[in-house]
Amino acid sequence: MKFKSIQSKLFFSYSSLILTIIVVFILSFYFTTSRILEQRASESTGQLALNLSDKLDTAFRNMDSIAERVIISEQVKQLFFSGPAGTEAGELRTQWDISSLLFSITGTPSQFYQMNLFGKNGRFVEFGKEYDMYAFDPGILAKKDWVQRALLRDGKKSIALPRRNDWNNSDMTVISLSRAFAEIFGAKVDSVVEIQQDYNVFVKLIERSVQLPGQTTTGKIQAYVFDGDGNLAYPYRPEGGYSTAQSAYYWDALKRNTALHDTVRTQSFEPKGHDILAFSRSEFTGWTVVLAQSESTLLEPIRTFRDRLLLIGIAILFVTMMLTFFVSKGLTIPIKRIRKSIRILSLDTLEPKLHSSAKLNKLNELEELNQSFVEMCARLKVSLDEVVSARSHEIQARMLALQAQMNPHFLYNTLSTISIKAEKNDQAEIAGMCQSLSDMLRYITVESSKPVELASELDYLQQYLALMKIRYADQFSYIIDVPADMRNIKVPRLIVQPVVENCFKHAFQGRPPWHIVITGQRSAYGWEIAIRDNGTGFDESKLQELESKIKNESFDFDRESEPAYGIGLVNTYFRLKLLYNEKAIFNVARAEDQGMIVTIGGSVMMEDHNNG
Repeated sequence: MKFKSIQSKLFFSYSSLILTIIVVFILSFYFTTSRILEQRASESTGQLALNLSDKLDTAFRNMDSIAERVIISEQVKQLFFSGPAGTEAGELRTQWDISSLLFSITGTPSQFYQMNLFGKNGRFVEFGKEYDMYAFDPGILAKKDWVQRALLRDGKKSIALPRRNDWNNSDMTVISLSRAFAEIFGAKVDSVVEIQQDYNVFVKLIERSVQLPGQTTTGKIQAYVFDGDGNLAYPYRPEGGYSTAQSAYYWDALKRNTALHDTVRTQSFEPKGHDILAFSRSEFTGWTVVLAQSESTLLEPIRTFRDRLLLIGIAILFVTMMLTFFVSKGLTIPIKRIRKSIRILSLDTLEPKLHSSAKLNKLNELEELNQSFVEMCARLKVSLDEVVSARSHEIQARMLALQAQMNPHFLYNTLSTISIKAEKNDQAEIAGMCQSLSDMLRYITVESSKPVELASELDYLQQYLALMKIRYADQFSYIIDVPADMRNIKVPRLIVQPVVENCFKHAFQGRPPWHIVITGQRSAYGWEIAIRDNGTGFDESKLQELESKIKNESFDFDRESEPAYGIGLVNTYFRLKLLYNEKAIFNVARAEDQGMIVTIGGSVMMEDHNNG
């Protein structure tokens, strides 16, 4: 490939342009998309933290609502602070009344694991998983820090961190929300209502909230929940206590951030890399939800996208370079051969034999090709004119029309009838028949392809039917019902009579009497004439043959191979098509009772509108 050739210029120019476009597009697309993906990944993690915080708030709000309804119930306080009943039946009755009252307050199903009411009066009430009421040592309360914090809150909610249940020997881990209350509003609080929830409920809520699509575990996102003092509420392992090393590191990174919701980038707990921390602080509980994810893990889809995009770019570049090479080669090597072929191209040599190519010179082959192509177009313009094809179809259609009309059988039959009448000395009728025959022959032998008025066509049809009436007498009748405003419409010559003649040749095979009805009508877009007979009609195979003939749009001048339905119908269709194109109307169908209906028509020409 010579450097100064058109092939080399095309190849290097387009290759450089395409390479620049691909590189710019890939780099722009990658950096733009990577920023969007990174931002969306961070926003998605932040949204997960916010959603998880909202779910935890909802759970604690439900617990707090139950505790609040209990401590404001005067009936509950009256039963709880009432003195000992003195009898076992009295104690059972008090226990029943408190349980029933608590049930009416909390409803069903229970939204908590256990409710406990206890105080310095020494009474302990269990409701929920366990139902009981008994006396206990109030001194125990001083040993429990979460109880003391609840009493110091003076009736406000107090949320305790996960712990083993204090009131039985089970290994159940619970989270509780407590409110302190007194027998009389405004007095010093000395009793506590505690709403416990199974810690596993919160664990499942957290794990499902941070679960990645298509995974059954939390995947590579680490979730942490801290209380207002930085104590870890999740994850909690009863056998090993709280995890403090990594969680304390994250808390130290976030505790100075005063925002309620944010996403920050921090040094990883591991020796290398960075972590993305998304956190959300709850104004209701004071707890902070933290979702930690390695930056490399978060951006892993972006790196995968980058690698795939790079491979796609290399593949596209390779394919483009190959296509550019072959296209440039294909454009230049055959140029001279094509130019020589175009110079000798004519109607006699539409497929010339190409000569072997010569060496390319310094001329611009594309300019030579363009010059030769223009010369070829000038030579072929006359030969390939569309008028040739249209004129050819018109001549063929007219020849077929004359062939269909000049039916020797009709002439022979007419002359035979004249001969019989002459023998009977019926001279007046003979003169009329001869005059009609003369007019008909004069009409069909006019050397003109111009349309005629429908009135002339109907006069010719009337003369033809009059002759057929003389021949068949009472065996045949006809009706012509065409509105007067249609008679000035221009139609093709000999367009109606061939269809009527087709009835005598093919439809009237049965016993007479025979009837033909010709009706016409105008519409907003054109004219229609329907020819109906009471003959035997066409069977399905003949209709299919006619439809196939029309679809193929072919002429056949061989009289010996004349179709079963006659050439008149095919001739009529093609001459309508020639004059009206897509607006031509031609339909052959069976009548509902007997015979066939042939409908022909077309658009109304401009001069017909003006005359009307």
